[in-house]
Amino acid sequence: MKAKNYFIILLLSIFTINSASAFIQLDSEQEPTTTIIESLQNGESYSIEITSVGCFGGTRQTIIIKNEEGVLTVSYPDFSKTLTEEDIEAFRTFELQLQALHTGGCSTVDTYVLRYGGQTFQTSDGTCSWNGGKKLLKAIS
Repeated sequence: MKAKNYFIILLLSIFTINSASAFIQLDSEQEPTTTIIESLQNGESYSIEITSVGCFGGTRQTIIIKNEEGVLTVSYPDFSKTLTEEDIEAFRTFELQLQALHTGGCSTVDTYVLRYGGQTFQTSDGTCSWNGGKKLLKAIS
């Protein structure tokens, strides 16, 4: 019975990885390292929802990134700005690290949901060490 359970878990893991990879690689002609912020066309936007749940409570915030006539802007509650090249690199780094994230064993779990067009990518960080959402917000503030 254990072997069957491990096989099912393996299949689910492969399906999850393939699903995430299909989302991040938006076009089969693109490099696998192409990020959403780099793919964002004029008039398009995408969101990053960050939900953190732990022993002592939880938080949720949504970041919206827009491309308006070639100018990238970011907004979330009580904050809005035009992105600099350094900010864009911070988003690119965040997305690449998020793709490579491995599960952890921490009691606080940050869940990231990226929405672009009709597609959704979701993953969780239970490492207690990456803190990608906090680092991203600090980098662009």
